Amino acid sequence: MIIYGIHACEVVIQKSLKKIKRVYVLETKQRPPSWLTQIPHSMVHMMDSKEFNQILPKGSVHQGIAIEIGDFEYSDITELKTGPVDCVVAMLDGVTDPHNLGAIIRSAAAFGIYGVILLDKTACHISGTVAKVASGGLEYIKIIRVKNLAQAIEKLKTYGFWIIALSEGGTQTIRDVGISGKICVLLGDEGQGIRRNQLEKSDFIVRLPTVKYFPTLNVSTAASVTFYETLRQREF
Repeated sequence: MIIYGIHACEVVIQKSLKKIKRVYVLETKQRPPSWLTQIPHSMVHMMDSKEFNQILPKGSVHQGIAIEIGDFEYSDITELKTGPVDCVVAMLDGVTDPHNLGAIIRSAAAFGIYGVILLDKTACHISGTVAKVASGGLEYIKIIRVKNLAQAIEKLKTYGFWIIALSEGGTQTIRDVGISGKICVLLGDEGQGIRRNQLEKSDFIVRLPTVKYFPTLNVSTAASVTFYETLRQREF
């Protein structure tokens, strides 16, 4: 996998230097970032714009730097069994847009979310685009893939997690639910939303305290507000 963008690349160098295979730098008149000195010179490849653009998705906002790290390494859900006794994870049902996923991961890292759970078959996977939007957030949280969300929910319950589903149809707001211990926040995309099977297995169905005449939010925005509230209740 190739990660691009100054901030995303800087965090990889700071947190996961051993994962780096190559660093690609666009030849310009601007001085490369100072933190590139941490990379052995033999791993740094200077490229012209034609070569550089060939290794990245079309239209990428790369800021002249990219890092190759190989395949992304996902965590296993069993790691949550021995995780912190007071942690929050997010489970995403139907989120397929890489920009939404990247934004959710960035917010998750900012608000202390321990991990994000994705559905293996239908959800978008971690890519360079996700990493760019996440802006370094991938290095701070666990990303877990599962084959079945309903089964994953049942497993989380055996680990001591409470399941809180976010839905416009919730009869109480997230402020009304005490966030403590092990919590899994379930989020669906703004189209289909959370599927019935997952909703029925949730312990609480809540909504955000938006104004009544405009309750709809993009899933990444809703995630950010939700993650902030979980942090506020646990620490403030």
